[in-house]
Amino acid sequence: MQKINNPRFQQAKLFRYCLPFKMPLLFKGVKLSAREGVILQLENANGKFNFAEIAPLPGFSEETLQQATAQIIAVLTNPQLNSQSAMQLYPSVEFALDCIEQNIPVSGSFKTATSIFLLQGDNHDVLKQYQQLNKPDKIKLKIARQAVAEDITLFSALSALNPDLLIRCDANQSWSFAQAALFFANINTQVIDYIEEPTASLSANISLAERYQVQLALDETLQQAQFHYQHQQCFKALVLKPTLIGSFERLNYFIQIAKEFHLSVSISSSFESPLGLKQLAFLAKQWSKEVDISCGLDTLKFFESTMLSEELDKKLCKELDKTTPLSQQVRQLECLWTSN
Repeated sequence: MQKINNPRFQQAKLFRYCLPFKMPLLFKGVKLSAREGVILQLENANGKFNFAEIAPLPGFSEETLQQATAQIIAVLTNPQLNSQSAMQLYPSVEFALDCIEQNIPVSGSFKTATSIFLLQGDNHDVLKQYQQLNKPDKIKLKIARQAVAEDITLFSALSALNPDLLIRCDANQSWSFAQAALFFANINTQVIDYIEEPTASLSANISLAERYQVQLALDETLQQAQFHYQHQQCFKALVLKPTLIGSFERLNYFIQIAKEFHLSVSISSSFESPLGLKQLAFLAKQWSKEVDISCGLDTLKFFESTMLSEELDKKLCKELDKTTPLSQQVRQLECLWTSN
């Protein structure tokens, strides 16, 4: 169990946020119209503040936001849980506590020079997004959310717009073996930089990769607590979603694996708030000293109002440690729990 080494904090608070999407998004069959999470604020004995975000992603996380909130309150209010392995922490809670423990900052920008643009939506919207980005040479594309034939059409249309394009495909384990095979058989596989887990079976994915000469990135597999890495020639990258994986110890294990086998690493958002994205960007910068890092942190564009996101960012990073009331403009933000 992850512990807070110094539980003698002056005060702890949890703030709830709710950021609406421009349009509902699908997460492994779960349709969300908004992203919800909580921000943990700890004030230490010196009057300094640390922050972390707890935001399980429906469809992907094993825990709900309600369960994670209840667990972090239990940890903060019961000193024994800070010194005993009495509770198996949820990944979102464990990651937040490690951010607090390691003093991961929430200042600065979440944008990075190595950011890979994420495209998702219907085919018309994706093509429009790509052209508005001035047709970059490398993108990440969500697939397996519509008929395979529609994905083939989209992939081919994108390929036609830029002869130098490389696409990182993300299927979120949503295809059957036959569906994945149909996709690979009907596209130019040379355009694929790598594909993230086309099916839910790692052995099937390796077989598909070898048959169609494509390279794989591991994503959801890395979120399995008992997964132990065994190298395959078709593995090219590790996609790390820190809030879904959990502990820094586990994340650093994968960084060392990437270093040993010369794999690239993508630090990927789970649609966190601006605060969470800034912490992910900081970690990516630190890890880039050891391995080749790219980032998929450009998810704020899917939210309804960038002004709302910026306002939330300002309130979280600059004003949560003050006693003045939060602005009524940010109605999605509320203090739902305080330790005293």
